[in-house]
Amino acid sequence: MIGVYGTSHVSRDSIKVIDEVMAREPDIVALELDEKRLHALKSGEQSSPDTLFLKLLQKVQNRIGEKTGLMPGREMLHAYDKAVEQRVDVALIDRDIGVTLTRLKSIRRKEKFKATASLLATLVLPFGDMKASEIPEDEEIDELIEMLQKSYPCLYRVLMEERNKLMAMKLAELQERNPEAYIVAFVGAAHKKPVKNILRAEGYAVGSQSSLAEFQ
Repeated sequence: MIGVYGTSHVSRDSIKVIDEVMAREPDIVALELDEKRLHALKSGEQSSPDTLFLKLLQKVQNRIGEKTGLMPGREMLHAYDKAVEQRVDVALIDRDIGVTLTRLKSIRRKEKFKATASLLATLVLPFGDMKASEIPEDEEIDELIEMLQKSYPCLYRVLMEERNKLMAMKLAELQERNPEAYIVAFVGAAHKKPVKNILRAEGYAVGSQSSLAEFQ
């Protein structure tokens, strides 16, 4: 059985969900991380991207993190620490960040310029009543993904589609190697639904249950 749980990198609710799921004593914990990102989180180091687009993306995430009191990526480190504390095996299922950054650099200049302008507007405009401390509901995520897919198809492919397939494949491999194991995966909220759909299409038993409404 594979349980897939969506989290938000800047939401305090993510910590509650992780604690609740870990209390069920899973056999394996899979995280949307690679070795480099895990090391950066554990050491407290934050690398500086080498392109304007990536720098702006990092600034937007950090600004939301400051507002909510939970910095980007902290929920994954919390899940890792809980797994270590409970002596549960940890699997890192995301693509190497270096590969993703290289793929982002190859995006068409026109689309990259358009995305950069959008990020600049996000930094200039106030957040207002944005519920950054909450994990977005499925409807909000679906709308965001649809917008990303239509407006920024290359970004969507690199950040979502390719990584969804890879994470689902790694979870499937984990289940094949450990057929009796209860595996829980913590991934970004936008990845939860597509990863579950890919696994189900391949015939794997997938679910996620939580007392929080966002995860039903």
